[in-house]
Amino acid sequence: MPARVIAVCNQKGGVGKTTLVTGLAEVFAQNLGKTVLVIDADPQRNTTSALGIDNPEFTLNDVLYGDAEQNQKIAPGIAADAIIFTGDAWLPRTEQGEDYPPISLIASERNLASRERDSMMAREHRLKTSLKGVSDVFDIVLIDCPPSLGLLTINALTAATHALLVTEPRVSSVEGLTEIVATIGEVQDSLNEDIEVIGVIINKVRKGRSDQVHWIDRVEKDFGDAVFSPHLPDRELFARAQAAAQPLRNFGSATRPLRDDLQRLAEAIWKESEA
Repeated sequence: MPARVIAVCNQKGGVGKTTLVTGLAEVFAQNLGKTVLVIDADPQRNTTSALGIDNPEFTLNDVLYGDAEQNQKIAPGIAADAIIFTGDAWLPRTEQGEDYPPISLIASERNLASRERDSMMAREHRLKTSLKGVSDVFDIVLIDCPPSLGLLTINALTAATHALLVTEPRVSSVEGLTEIVATIGEVQDSLNEDIEVIGVIINKVRKGRSDQVHWIDRVEKDFGDAVFSPHLPDRELFARAQAAAQPLRNFGSATRPLRDDLQRLAEAIWKESEA
């Protein structure tokens, strides 16, 4: 069965896409036994760093740049050359009885931002072309999109089978959902008619915040059953894990509720992507 290729997106920054992508990758691999490829399509490279990789030799920027000797032509399947395993802290700890697939990564770098200015023919399809035959090796591919509606996000949406929308319950993030949905509609019309919005995850929720309740109600009203449950809390443990470039499991039993929430979300995403 072809891989689920899921673009994780919102045009607004600060919604917690990195912690969501890395958390989902962890539970898809460790708890559900899926083979996972993470593609960091954000020049800020937060996901690359969170997965324990510094100064990768070959990145998504190199993939999308193409062959300099062939007028930047991109070879189908070239993304395979950029795939690496995540850092040591993320590798399966088989000596402790754990047995699950390692997480693979196509890393980002700051220079990836220059790809937003590419002008070559079929530039929106370059990521999709690079993944031909590659994505099918995996059960699921998670693309961390940049917080914009530029060419990198369009490439991700053109390559994806599904779009997963992420928001936090505040005005700018919720309004960003409307804009990304409109962009996905345009991509469906002209570049990738098969892409579907798989659902919405509400992230960084704080109990007792009346202003957040308003925006949660707004998202649930606008998207109905497409809003996944549970909503993810705003917890310092997410930030600590990201800063330490380690999976949540390395922070002990205190992370169990967070990992349980992520597993429920991963199971729901997997189920919806089969529909």
